[in-house]
Amino acid sequence: MKRGLFCSILAILFAGFACAQSSQNIVGLDHYVISNGLKVYLWEKYQKNFERTFKQNSNIVLLVHGRTWSGRPDFDLQIRDYSLMDFLAKNGYDVWAIDIHGYGRSEKTDKDWSDTPSAENDIGAAVDYIVKRRGVKKISILGWSWGTQTSGLYAMNHPDKINKLILFAMGWKADSRAPSPPPKEQYRINNEAAARSDFIAGQYEADVVDKYVREALAADPKSPNGARVDIPAKLPILHPERIKVPTLIIHPEKDFLATESETLEFFAKLGTTYKNYSALPDGGHAILLEKNYKKFQSVVLGFLNQP
Repeated sequence: MKRGLFCSILAILFAGFACAQSSQNIVGLDHYVISNGLKVYLWEKYQKNFERTFKQNSNIVLLVHGRTWSGRPDFDLQIRDYSLMDFLAKNGYDVWAIDIHGYGRSEKTDKDWSDTPSAENDIGAAVDYIVKRRGVKKISILGWSWGTQTSGLYAMNHPDKINKLILFAMGWKADSRAPSPPPKEQYRINNEAAARSDFIAGQYEADVVDKYVREALAADPKSPNGARVDIPAKLPILHPERIKVPTLIIHPEKDFLATESETLEFFAKLGTTYKNYSALPDGGHAILLEKNYKKFQSVVLGFLNQP
């Protein structure tokens, strides 16, 4: 059975399990889709008065997390106006965050280590579900960190399903923090130091990071090691000349994952002339949760709103 038809049938089955919550006119819905026999969790948020517009304008975006923490702590941290999901929802978008299998609320398995190709399959199942639910042909995708690898791979293989692609804090050729030798265990236990490691000293508000640490560890007390095996052994995974959809690259000034010269080289080789590059000052790998988060939000929204 083709994946699209399979996912469509399962979408109907699992739609009944969605539960709703509302805050300040923003609706939140839980969804599950099936990817390779596993339940994969999606968290959706939108402002109710915009719901009827999504089919016409395709203002829909899927957010893809990195190699340690799942979608909701990363993209929907409920403290002041830091939530990227709430920000985009208030600006007219239907916003989805995925938990790749093995992460967060998604099902775990001993059949694979949640590596990059299997994560790409999860993204595909999510996209198929969303486009059917909203009656559209394409959506936009934002990937953070390892999420740039998984969403970039999906964009290479399925350009017909993507409106726009945002690669935020990406690596390309190497990762200086990749473990050597690669891990031998399927999962690693997370701790507070790991949750704090992406933040740049002096560039964040303490209560924000404290809350992030609590929620990240609660959602992901352990994480799969598939990405940690892939990154030292298989990079480069992405071939920029094969990415032919409108693309934004966001490079925070103090990001550890890649240098500006490396991301600019990737940018120059993209297979599309519709491309933007944003170098954000005074921010690190987690700038979306640091003091300059509003610059990040503005850049993301500006690109999504471009015709």
